[in-house]
Amino acid sequence: MRKYLEVSKFLIKNFAKETSGAAILEIVIILAIFGVSAAIITPIVKSQLAETYDSESKEITFGGQKGDAVLTATPQANSLSPVDTTTSTSDQAAKQFRFNGTTYLQLPKRLTTFGSSDFTLEGWFNMSSAGGNMAVFGLNGTDPVDNNLTIGVWSGKYHLNPGPGGDSGLYSPVSAKRDQKVHLVWSIKSDKLSFYENGVLVWTVDAPRNYYTKEEGPKLGMEFDNWVPSDFYSGYMYEVRLYNKALTQAETKENMNGNTVRSSLVAEYLFNDGSGNVIADHSGNGNDAVIVGDSVWENK
Repeated sequence: MRKYLEVSKFLIKNFAKETSGAAILEIVIILAIFGVSAAIITPIVKSQLAETYDSESKEITFGGQKGDAVLTATPQANSLSPVDTTTSTSDQAAKQFRFNGTTYLQLPKRLTTFGSSDFTLEGWFNMSSAGGNMAVFGLNGTDPVDNNLTIGVWSGKYHLNPGPGGDSGLYSPVSAKRDQKVHLVWSIKSDKLSFYENGVLVWTVDAPRNYYTKEEGPKLGMEFDNWVPSDFYSGYMYEVRLYNKALTQAETKENMNGNTVRSSLVAEYLFNDGSGNVIADHSGNGNDAVIVGDSVWENK
């Protein structure tokens, strides 16, 4: 059996660079003929593929405890496949992702439609006082060349820019909380924003939106100014969710208390992955996010 294992590793390692899935199938068939079971073949295939791609092209990783493959060619290509989204282990739960002021998350390009109708962005945030303007969410396009939809903190105030440009930016009457964990909800229904801080409605305002072609996938933690990356988020995010409906105040409180509203949920990022460069989408929609920049995982 040992010689079969050595043959297995040799064949897989030398054929792992093949782009055709048929090549891997051929290897499995050949090894099966020699009597090597699938239980032995499968982990070797995974380890050799990970070694080959991670060391050379950085285009494949393995997510979660089950080792499900995640293709991450280019973030804008929308080529992500769902990773394992089972409950995190104690080791994963002990780690948290930090936005260090130079990193952001690239969301799939198909989410460019987010914000074109009623929507909600909801989650827990701990914003660093070291930053100036900070984008929680940025969706940009080329017509016009500036902002489509940005959400975050500008000039020390909670902010929403339904686009285009800075002239349409809306600023909350309350100052943004820094260096403390706070639950925030931007909820828009029929072009009217309701903003909740820790379950309390603290800001309502008309927020008419503009509709035009959006060519770039949205981000968490950054937005473009004339195609220059800017306004990077600094701090932590927890349990960030995107909905294609406006959450009510009652639903906001349900989420705060851990009873997550699942209807119309588009994406859910719990940030409990613990390691790697992919933030899993727990909504079941496969909208996994890719970390662009350093993957900074810290002990809680």
